[in-house]
Amino acid sequence: MPSYETLCILHPELPETRIKELTAWMQKILEGAQGTAVRVDEWGMRELGFRLKKQRRGYYVRVEHESSPLALKELERNLRLSEDVLRFLSVRYTATPAQAPTPSSSSAAPTAPAAEPGVEEQQ
Repeated sequence: MPSYETLCILHPELPETRIKELTAWMQKILEGAQGTAVRVDEWGMRELGFRLKKQRRGYYVRVEHESSPLALKELERNLRLSEDVLRFLSVRYTATPAQAPTPSSSSAAPTAPAAEPGVEEQQ
């Protein structure tokens, strides 16, 4: 099953209990469509770069999940219909986050550019 990450920006005036209900609701949608929520991170209230639906702040929730494309489509449909969600974005991983290479683990060392054929190096 493909791995996805969905980041949601929720309305800033929601109480903490409603935010917990919405994260459980998202997980239930995924489980109902044969998916699994691998990790749920609540980033908390943050300032937005620009206004969304007349709001300057938003509550960020990130969900990593493994699900079928149909389950993702169902989750996005429900997020689109919810008035508590200001904006969301889903991204598909090509490799699982634990297997993704980090910039410091790359073994390729920078190499000097090769000389053009027919041009001698001057010393």
